[in-house]
Amino acid sequence: MSHLVLVGACASGDEGDAGGFGSGVTTATASATATSTATTTSTGSDSQVPTEGSASAGETTGDAPTTTAPPGSTGGDSSPATSDDATSLPPTADMPGEFEVCTKVDVLLVVDASASMADALASLPATFAEIQATLALEVGEGIDDFHIAVINACPAPPNFHNYGAGDTDCEFPDGRNWLASDDPGVAQKFACVVQLPYQDEALAGNGGDNGGYNSIPDTCDDGDDEDEQPAWTAARALSPDVAVNAGFSRPDSVLFVVAITDEDEALVDPDDVAEIHDAILAAKGDAGRVVFLGIGGDDGSCDNAYGGGEVADSKVLREVADAFGAHGMYRTMCKKRGDDPIGDAFTEALTTLVDAACSSFPP
Repeated sequence: MSHLVLVGACASGDEGDAGGFGSGVTTATASATATSTATTTSTGSDSQVPTEGSASAGETTGDAPTTTAPPGSTGGDSSPATSDDATSLPPTADMPGEFEVCTKVDVLLVVDASASMADALASLPATFAEIQATLALEVGEGIDDFHIAVINACPAPPNFHNYGAGDTDCEFPDGRNWLASDDPGVAQKFACVVQLPYQDEALAGNGGDNGGYNSIPDTCDDGDDEDEQPAWTAARALSPDVAVNAGFSRPDSVLFVVAITDEDEALVDPDDVAEIHDAILAAKGDAGRVVFLGIGGDDGSCDNAYGGGEVADSKVLREVADAFGAHGMYRTMCKKRGDDPIGDAFTEALTTLVDAACSSFPP
C-alpha cells in the first residue's frame, strides 16, 4: 500500500523551474523505466511533450536549459536552475536481479495554508484523482497500494492532519491521521483534510481554537515565518520521534514528498538546506527510496496560476529540490505554466522520478 501526505507551505517564484534528474546518477534503472518515462520527458533535451494544462510546445518563455546539481548539492547562485521545461533522466541499463519493482508508494503533501493559497488548495481534490490514476497506470507495474498524508507548512506540532477547516472531523479510519488507498471513502476524506485552516487564523497565538490534528491548536510563530516551512515540516513529520504519525511511511515503499508554497522555505530552525535534506533521508533510511518535489515560484517572482496575485521567488525551496539530485524536481505554480501547474507537476514527477525510483527499487 502506498501513502500520500499533504503539507502546506507558501512561496513565490520566477520564470524558470529546476529539473531533478542529474547526469551523475550511478543507480541504474530497469529498461521498463525508460519506456514509461519517454512519453513525457526527452532525455538531455530542453524540449518536452506538452500535457493538458501545461505551456504549449511553441510557447516562448525565455527559460534556459535546466542545470541540475549533483546529489547533496544545494544549487547555489553560481549555477542557478532556470527552467522546468526539461528533465534529464538517469542512465538506464538492464541489470537483472539487481533491483526490484516497488509495490507501494507513500505520499506526503505539505502545503502552505496562507489565505493566498486558497484557490490552489481548492484544486487538490481533483489532483488526488489524477494521482490515483497515474499510480495505477504509469508507475512501476501499477501501484494500487498507497498512503497519503497532509499537513500544513508548520512543524509545531509536526502532526499529520485529520481535521479540516471549520474544525471538521474528517473521520479517518482507526484513529489514524493518514489515509490508505483501500480506506472507504478515501477521496472524500482527502477532500476534507486538504481544506486546511488558514494559518494566520488557526495559530494559537492569534486565538485559533482548532488545528489539523485532533482539533489541537497550531503553535507556529507567524512572526518568524514558522508556518512557511514545507520542506522542514516534512522532515520533522517523518521523524520516528513523532509517534502520532507512525505507520504512514513504510520501509518497503517509495516515499514521495511534495512541498508547496507561494513564498519560500523559511530557514527558522534548520541552519541550511543540507540539514533539511539529510533529515528527510535519515527518516527514511535509504536515499534510493525517496523522491522530493518542490512547487513554488520562479526566480524573481511570477504571476500565480491560481486566483491571480504574485508568487514569490522560492530560492531556498529550489535548493532543497536540487539537493536530492536525480531524486529531486522543482516546478513553479506560475500562470505561464498553464491552468493547473500543480497537477501537471504531480503527473510529471510520478511518471519520471517516482517511476524511476520504483523501477530501480533496492531489494
